[in-house]
Amino acid sequence: MNAPNFNFRGFRMSTKNMAVEILFENSDYLIVNKPYDMYINSDDENEKNTVAYQIARCDSHLSTSSQPLHFVQRLDYATSGVLCMAKSRPAAASAGKAFEKRLTRKYYLAIVRGHVGFELADVDYGVGADPETLHSNHKMLARTSSSQTIQVRSAQTRMLLLETGWYQRSPVSVLLLKPITGLSLGSLKKLGRRHQLRVHCNAIGHTILGDYTYSDRSDCSPHRMFLHASRLVLPVDKEVIDVQTKTPYFSDEGFLQHWKSDRVAYPYKTKGDFNDVCDVIDKSYVLGVNYKMYNCTN
Repeated sequence: MNAPNFNFRGFRMSTKNMAVEILFENSDYLIVNKPYDMYINSDDENEKNTVAYQIARCDSHLSTSSQPLHFVQRLDYATSGVLCMAKSRPAAASAGKAFEKRLTRKYYLAIVRGHVGFELADVDYGVGADPETLHSNHKMLARTSSSQTIQVRSAQTRMLLLETGWYQRSPVSVLLLKPITGLSLGSLKKLGRRHQLRVHCNAIGHTILGDYTYSDRSDCSPHRMFLHASRLVLPVDKEVIDVQTKTPYFSDEGFLQHWKSDRVAYPYKTKGDFNDVCDVIDKSYVLGVNYKMYNCTN
């Protein structure tokens, strides 16, 4: 695939003084470490707090741009971590097929409220629109036995407990999350699983730390929402792109001053250890672990 010649801004500082770090680049793809509280793009040409503006141009998500970027996945404004962009339409189509066929593997690091009662869990709740907030915000809802949702799409998430601890003297758990149903930007309207990880954590009673929306606007003391896209494995053509970031929370003084560890279930803070826990969550068997299944039958 022949890609246009880009003049990326690399580590230009954002309006929040956070660098958009380039993690990987070849002739077809650009993968960055998106800061939290940053949009991926915007139709407002004056909006500078976007990945598109920081890396290339403010209009790089538009086909008319002189430096077009094709976002093949989406991260919420409050979510940080690995974000993949294609430099050409053929490259975007190749990546989009991998997402749609569920050949990609995505791993997220989350800190949730409360000490979870499992080591490994599967959450099988469809995700749809909340009819009470359909026209007022973008909040989604899990289809449980007691909820009323519309425009529901199937969604599965696997969760692995890594560590328990305390944040501001309240119990929290560090989880590895793996969405089984993937999202690509091109299939977003078709598959419709917006906020899947945030919705599933909330549905099992363990809202993500700092998630203002799904805590009913009550969890506003943390300085960020603690959801980070840590690793992306993307098979495209004859290459498998495997990109991973450092664990962000434990170099964040704003977090560390309120954090106290309780019990480590799996080491995960080095690259090798993180790859090992990814291997654990990838395994299909559940024998010998404290396993929990969440679905509409229980």
